[in-house]
Amino acid sequence: MRLAVSQWFAIARLTALEAARQPIVFLLGIGTVLLISFLPMVLSHTMGESAKFVRDGSLAFMLLSGLILGAYAACATLTLELRRGTVSVVLSKPVDRAVFFLAKYAGIGGVLIAYAVGITLATMLSVRAAVEPYVLDWRIAAPLLGASFLACLLAGLLNFYLRRPFPSNACFLLLVFLSGAFIYGGFYDQAGNSVPFASLYDLRIITAAVLITLAILVLAGLSVVLATRFSSTPTLSICSAALLLGLLSDYMFGRHADTSWIAKILHMALPNWQHFWVVDVLAGPGAIPLAYVGQASLYALLYLTGICCLAVVSFKHMELKL
Repeated sequence: MRLAVSQWFAIARLTALEAARQPIVFLLGIGTVLLISFLPMVLSHTMGESAKFVRDGSLAFMLLSGLILGAYAACATLTLELRRGTVSVVLSKPVDRAVFFLAKYAGIGGVLIAYAVGITLATMLSVRAAVEPYVLDWRIAAPLLGASFLACLLAGLLNFYLRRPFPSNACFLLLVFLSGAFIYGGFYDQAGNSVPFASLYDLRIITAAVLITLAILVLAGLSVVLATRFSSTPTLSICSAALLLGLLSDYMFGRHADTSWIAKILHMALPNWQHFWVVDVLAGPGAIPLAYVGQASLYALLYLTGICCLAVVSFKHMELKL
């Protein structure tokens, strides 16, 4: 048991490092943060609800980019290893296939959670910068914009002088600088006066971000399952179809579930992404209940458990090529 746990941690850590070094992780991460940073500056005609527009737009960017990242990371870390024969070499050692598969998903999931934390910090900073209609709080906007540029600059210097990987270091530094900007902005208001920490942030965003992170993890699990059998293009195509059908599941299958057993099975089998996108609740003083977050977490956990069990059974009987 102790050997299996140590193997799991080792494979998960290596998978996380490999996923973080993929250029698309850096490009999506830095691109999404910059889009969120510039939202308060480019929006106009907000009818006095600039913070709402920034919040909804930022969370939409988080969902879309996270789903793309989750699907691509699975292909980059598992499909390519199967094609190169790296998996066969690892499994030739006393490593159980179930441990290997679950560690692969854990490594990808760790990267996605770190990504979600960074985007959530950027979203809260951007909403704080646009909290007053037609007025931009540069005390918050400047550190938010500077985090991306400083991360790229320092990662470039580390790559040039120490030969450290640029994408992974840039992502790590970006998370560090966003955390620093969040902590700094939590102690001051727009005029520079001291306030209780985080009292001016819209903390309701955290629950919405948790739900979106769950959706990203579910699609990443589906991507890892598909990556064991298909190449990158079919995996991304099937994930895109699952995303589209899941968004329309209630309309296409849910309303016919009582009269058609096919519609009922499809409605139950497809992940219902509407459970994770409830940003409209944040309109006005509304907040997402913690009880609902718990129910959505249980739904995501059960769905992931089901597809991972099927994937482990399939992976154990899969013929690997050197």
